[in-house]
Amino acid sequence: MKCDCANCPTHACYTKGINCTGADLEDVKARYTEEERKIMEAAAYVEGTFYSNITRLEETAEFAKAMGYKTLGMAFCIGLNSEAKTIARYYTKQGFTFYSVCCKNCSVPKKDLGLKQVKPELDHEAMCNPKMQAEFLAEKGVELYISCGLCVGHDTIFNKNCPGPVTTLVAKDRVLAHNPLGAVYSRYWKRKLGILGDGEV
Repeated sequence: MKCDCANCPTHACYTKGINCTGADLEDVKARYTEEERKIMEAAAYVEGTFYSNITRLEETAEFAKAMGYKTLGMAFCIGLNSEAKTIARYYTKQGFTFYSVCCKNCSVPKKDLGLKQVKPELDHEAMCNPKMQAEFLAEKGVELYISCGLCVGHDTIFNKNCPGPVTTLVAKDRVLAHNPLGAVYSRYWKRKLGILGDGEV
């Protein structure tokens, strides 16, 4: 497969049944485990039932209900501590057992690992600790792991170390109010990034 779908002029795979990959469809279907098929079914249920009518916050709850999950766990950025409190309130109100772990857990000094500080003048600036976020949530028997505003890179470590399915509720973007696509929707940002399309000014 070319793996250049972003530049495909038709995306005929979506509605016309055209398979340009060369992969055998029966082989593709066979690759999904029983758990993954259940996840696909729950995801399709949420999409088909609530399409464009509920928020991602609500979609996550509906997906978890469809999967039969009772225990949710969220790893969040300390910069979103106020938002995390509200999110925890929502999922608890939805009937879930809800756990949360902030990124600065264990308070390991960045200096101990030779990590660059945001504020070099501070004697103590705690590093983010995504691996332990995953481990602490796993200890609580979490069934669905939720990533909430973790730094780029730290989120990869969190995802890699979760022993169960992970979904992202918030993608951090400090400049664009945690809306990364703002850079794609804004012609000012597209100009700044040098990615204006043909005919855009």
